[in-house]
Amino acid sequence: MARNKMFVVEARRMLPLLFLLVLLVSLSVYDSFRASPTVAPEGVAKGSEVKFITADKGEREDNPTFRLAVDEEGWAEVAEEWAVTLPEYPFQPQHEVALFALHAEVQNVQTSNVGENELIVEVRVNPKRDYYQVITLPAADVTLEAGKVTWKFVNKKGSEIDQLVIENTQPTMAEETPQK
Repeated sequence: MARNKMFVVEARRMLPLLFLLVLLVSLSVYDSFRASPTVAPEGVAKGSEVKFITADKGEREDNPTFRLAVDEEGWAEVAEEWAVTLPEYPFQPQHEVALFALHAEVQNVQTSNVGENELIVEVRVNPKRDYYQVITLPAADVTLEAGKVTWKFVNKKGSEIDQLVIENTQPTMAEETPQK
């Protein structure tokens, strides 16, 4: 027994597909002939070229800069001077000292007492262009009631980049009360 299969296609069902195919081909041909370079309108005024001379060029090397803030006014002044927007951090000047570093990233901070009235705060930094960092340190660790605090900023090789010296000559409570 042989079965013959027959496939019938009705023309009325194929006409819409044939019509869409003809439209697609004609649109493609039309677009290929129509593609031409765009021409600027003639009514647009052209500016005249200005010649210039380069007097100097190069890259500016920004050295790291450091500032300390021990009160809220100093906190706001440094932020304004450096044009940085600081977050709403609850800076407490009675307990903290703020260190602002521009073009540098603070790696670590170490303190060492040189004498009774002298403290050295060594801040190891990594110079970083177009970068700023604000850190806060416990005031009890980096300040003295009376004496000299030397802030040394060193790079990873130990070379000194900058130094700030703060002398506090406020008398202590024992010095304020006269002795009889």
